[in-house]
Amino acid sequence: MGNTSERGAVRVAPAAQSPVGDRYDYADAFEIRLKAPDERPAEEWMRCGLERAPLPLRWTILVAHRFALRFHLGARSSPDHVLGWQVVTSEPDLAHLRASGPLMRGDLVARRDHPDEMVLLSYLTFSRPLPARLIWAAVGPIHRRIAPYLLERAAEAGAPDRTGSS
Repeated sequence: MGNTSERGAVRVAPAAQSPVGDRYDYADAFEIRLKAPDERPAEEWMRCGLERAPLPLRWTILVAHRFALRFHLGARSSPDHVLGWQVVTSEPDLAHLRASGPLMRGDLVARRDHPDEMVLLSYLTFSRPLPARLIWAAVGPIHRRIAPYLLERAAEAGAPDRTGSS
């Protein structure tokens, strides 16, 4: 299976109009452009990136979300959750996941404006700003390395099999 992206995922400016409202304390966005349209629903992209990450990485993400960011995560086996994050919206071109905890609320949004791209947006809203900012100062740089990698893996998982086998 060859790489289906024109380039790897790159950091872009988050959309001017946030799908999670006007108030948030942190936002970032990563975009990947594809060589061919990918019609998978946005939620499938999220599941592919998060739930099908290599096991050590998936467990690292879970530990960071549950114990560092202190999110209350739902059942990973539930169809209403993606790696413990609640599915708020699931439309073909938009998926919105949410997790909350005592320090902050996190919103992950996968959005497709064109059939040959996917954008992953992350928003944090701090309910306890000082401890949340301190924790995010440590976790944020790791997030900004892992998020584009997961987006690239999700793109690769949707690549058509070019070997000619079914």
